[in-house]
Amino acid sequence: MLIKNAYVFSYEKCTFEKRDVCTNNGLIADISGDDIVIDAKDKYLVPGLVDGHTHGRMGIDILRSDSKQLEQLSIEYLKSGVTSVFPTVMTAPLGDIYKAIDNIKNAKTEGADFVGIHVEGPYISPKKPGCHDISLIRKPVADEMIDMAKRIAPLKAKFTVAPEEAEEGTIKKLTQFAQVSIGHSNATSNQAIKALGEGANSFTHTFNAMSSLTHRNPGVAAAALSSEAYSEFICDGIHVDYEVIKLSYKAKTKKGNKFVLITDSIPQAGQEYGKYSMNGIPFTLDESGAREEDGTLVGSTLSLIHAVRNVVNNCAVPLCDAIASASAIPCEMLGLNDRGRIEKGLLADMLILDKNLNVDAVIKNGEIKVQNGKD
Repeated sequence: MLIKNAYVFSYEKCTFEKRDVCTNNGLIADISGDDIVIDAKDKYLVPGLVDGHTHGRMGIDILRSDSKQLEQLSIEYLKSGVTSVFPTVMTAPLGDIYKAIDNIKNAKTEGADFVGIHVEGPYISPKKPGCHDISLIRKPVADEMIDMAKRIAPLKAKFTVAPEEAEEGTIKKLTQFAQVSIGHSNATSNQAIKALGEGANSFTHTFNAMSSLTHRNPGVAAAALSSEAYSEFICDGIHVDYEVIKLSYKAKTKKGNKFVLITDSIPQAGQEYGKYSMNGIPFTLDESGAREEDGTLVGSTLSLIHAVRNVVNNCAVPLCDAIASASAIPCEMLGLNDRGRIEKGLLADMLILDKNLNVDAVIKNGEIKVQNGKD
């Protein structure tokens, strides 16, 4: 395939360059592997987006779906511009989590790749549960989590952990088998920084379900902003105010970009307003978000390209940084070295975006899979 006349995203230069891009055998190459030519004049060519934290969309619940439903979900992700996903399971009985892991691994995806599994619960704090079922929260025990990580293999494993709930050495042991993200945590900033020293490398949906930043009790949120770890953000204008996103972006890009966009999307992402249930949790979806009766947020209905548009249009984030934060940066965080950039030898997973940052086409493994798509 030959893609002509596009403004091509360059991660290394943090800019867009007007040039042609070739693909061959599913990879970005010097010479086109076939006669297909796409004229992308006046459009952007960017890497496929990578969502490291999502519970589903279009009515498909990752925790409760069988492999066939998950195969359809992979196509729904692709339609939205996401080419790689860490399906995310939340707090539930261990048997349900293991069943979900097996279903994810058995899914024969024809859309977005399921490259890993994110275990957001149950190894979290009962003091910062968000919408998770407190009665099912478990202590972070190294052997139990390592066994789960081995079950997830050969997919990559990511665990959200509340470090204050773990015994000494737990995180260090777990990081030999999985990525560890600090979240749903009531830790002090010092406890969070100690966990980073033991190998944790990121923060789960920063500011949400974590001890807050105040001038005398800085909490996990302050550790997220002041450290050089990766920090996830749900940029829907509901979970975190855009003024706080502006501040966070400046903090997380001072020494290299560690600002990561996620959706934390619920299965109702892409569906109409109404009353729903997720993992036994009843909630209402309306213009104020997806909330339980007491106002607790249960997740977002974002698509990742919508998050990109939000930070560009509302938070003064340069387009190159916004694209990187939804592609190259999460790949660095998650250890995905074969994708996320438009460089020779990497997977030819790319999007063509119009000037308004709408998805015009999705290219997966060097083939056009979606044209004139909508998110």
